[in-house]
Amino acid sequence: MAKQQEPSDIPIYPGDIVKEFYTIQRQIGAGTYGTIFSALYQNGSVTKHCAIKFQKEIKHIQLLANEVMVMTSMQGSVHFAKFYESGIYESFRFVSMELLGPSIIQVVNRRRPYMFTLLQMLKFGVQSMEAIREMHKAGIVHRDIKPDNFVIGNTKKTAGTIYIIDFGLCKKMQMRYGKLIKPTQPSSFRGTMRYASPKAHIQKELGRSDDLISLLYMMTEFYVGKLPWSGIYDHDEVYRLKQQFLHGRLLTRMPTEFQTFEDHIFSLDYLDKPNYTMLTQLLYSAASKAGIDLNDPFEWEEEIKEQREIVLQRQLNELTEIQSRLRLNLLKAKRKVEL
Repeated sequence: MAKQQEPSDIPIYPGDIVKEFYTIQRQIGAGTYGTIFSALYQNGSVTKHCAIKFQKEIKHIQLLANEVMVMTSMQGSVHFAKFYESGIYESFRFVSMELLGPSIIQVVNRRRPYMFTLLQMLKFGVQSMEAIREMHKAGIVHRDIKPDNFVIGNTKKTAGTIYIIDFGLCKKMQMRYGKLIKPTQPSSFRGTMRYASPKAHIQKELGRSDDLISLLYMMTEFYVGKLPWSGIYDHDEVYRLKQQFLHGRLLTRMPTEFQTFEDHIFSLDYLDKPNYTMLTQLLYSAASKAGIDLNDPFEWEEEIKEQREIVLQRQLNELTEIQSRLRLNLLKAKRKVEL
């Protein structure tokens, strides 16, 4: 599942100063239309680490406008980064936001066998369901649910929190007189082929259930190790396999509750509201049956805690060494004065 970071073609580099207050530190991600960096924001007494995303000015491409729309709509939600500001720098649009931690891809790939335990998969599923449900409640469909678009927090306190990111393909659901309207025009393919709902392959407009189908594919891959169409890049063949592995055939190594999960989300039309409560209860039921407490921390939380303690101890040792050198130098200087 490993994925290398793409090179950036946006000429912004570590050390550059953006809009007076942002000092660029390093590139942390890149895609087709933009690049994201970590940066240090300094304005008077206010200093904070943040992420800043740049997008090239491309006609008819308004990905950052979507980012701003979603982040401002979701402020206050635990599963979304804090929004700071947006604007224009030279020939690029930018948005700055809370700096988050590594992606779920990086977490999965941190050690063999590059899979999640049952605890990790179910706990991830519960939190991701919460994030997706909150977006849908705000009238927004993500349309690109995939491992790259989920990260963990950047602090000891938030290392066990799942965040959803990258809202460039999101779309507001259309309402009329308080009711959801079903699109009448065909759509183009949206999403990432491995995780996209089968409806994306036949150019149907993606709705709430399609986000959940993508989540089901993710959870299955995390726990089983791969999907039947992993490594296949022909749209028609991937669509054929997704159809072939319906009705439980994809889920033979998953907890039995996932059959009900699949049956429900594949039964829904664009206008139908998913039963999020029932789907979440299925994940808790699978955990209970396996003797798993979903209040337990993710395994990586303890690892991060240990790594932080190692870093802090190293810093303490370095400080002690510096203090010892200073005392020794002061002692030598004192002796010279006495002589």
